[in-house]
Amino acid sequence: MTDDVKVLFLGGKGRSGGTLLANLMGQIPGFCNVGELNRLWDSGLVHNRRCGCGLPVQQCPTWTAILDDADARLGGTPLTPLSKARIDLDQSAVVRWPRLARLLRARVETRDRWDALERYTTATSAVYRSIAKVTGAKVVVDSSRLPFEPVALGLVPGVDLRIGHVVRDPRAVVFSWKRARVFTDRDTGEHLPRFGAAFSTTSWLARNVIVEMLRRRRPSITVSYDELARDPGKVLRELADLMGEPAGDLRFLTSDAATLVPTHSVGGNPVRMISGAVVIEPDEEWRHGISARDRWVSTALALPLLHRYGFPLRALGEAPEATLPTAARPRAY
Repeated sequence: MTDDVKVLFLGGKGRSGGTLLANLMGQIPGFCNVGELNRLWDSGLVHNRRCGCGLPVQQCPTWTAILDDADARLGGTPLTPLSKARIDLDQSAVVRWPRLARLLRARVETRDRWDALERYTTATSAVYRSIAKVTGAKVVVDSSRLPFEPVALGLVPGVDLRIGHVVRDPRAVVFSWKRARVFTDRDTGEHLPRFGAAFSTTSWLARNVIVEMLRRRRPSITVSYDELARDPGKVLRELADLMGEPAGDLRFLTSDAATLVPTHSVGGNPVRMISGAVVIEPDEEWRHGISARDRWVSTALALPLLHRYGFPLRALGEAPEATLPTAARPRAY
């Protein structure tokens, strides 16, 4: 339908550059980065954590306007007001690995046979439409990444979906998920969860397999972390072309840096809160920092997809010497 909202869904495994990519896409006129929209329901509406602009979601004027408009669209149904409808409970009942087979069989026309799915997708559809109306965006950039989110499966009505498949070497992903990192959307000093090599690699493999399945249904392109880090302008232009919209002059971007203004992201890696001048470069620390055990566990588990994505069997080598202290360089996770 011509009035459907264009949504660029970034699918894949976290720590593959999706948050930075979404932030960069959100700098393009006509593109609105909402971060991981699937976190709106718990992080935003239950816990009221910070938007990418720095304000709590429920005090952010942009999100207040979006939610008010969505409530008006839902017309006094049991889903309104969304701030009290506890859509997060419907989400948790639907978006689960044990529900994967049922989700893959579902169709947008038969959502009403699954009450939680009907509520979740109806609310999500209203929010997408309201984002487009309130922000004036032609494209909503959603970096939720989990590939069996109903929107990625084409189960959210009123959405014209395209998929950006973000891919990074699984050994780099393993190393990144073992780093200690602090949440930036709350004041508790709470750290992000950390996972072992087997879990992270299995998750990397499963998510990428599902995205590969989805790409048979929808227009899509692969976004390599390494290409994003080395030539972000090329990646942004390719994604804009996928969405059928102009990328513009990308004035905010140089060959190795970007000047970012805050976006209204409701979830994602802590890098989503960074604004101003940001250096963009490959994060190669994993090449010499990962343990031998983690390297080989990850290599063995990811073997079926290593060749497909052009990753070598032996990803060895030393990282180039940095010209600035590590802490001073925002990373493209």
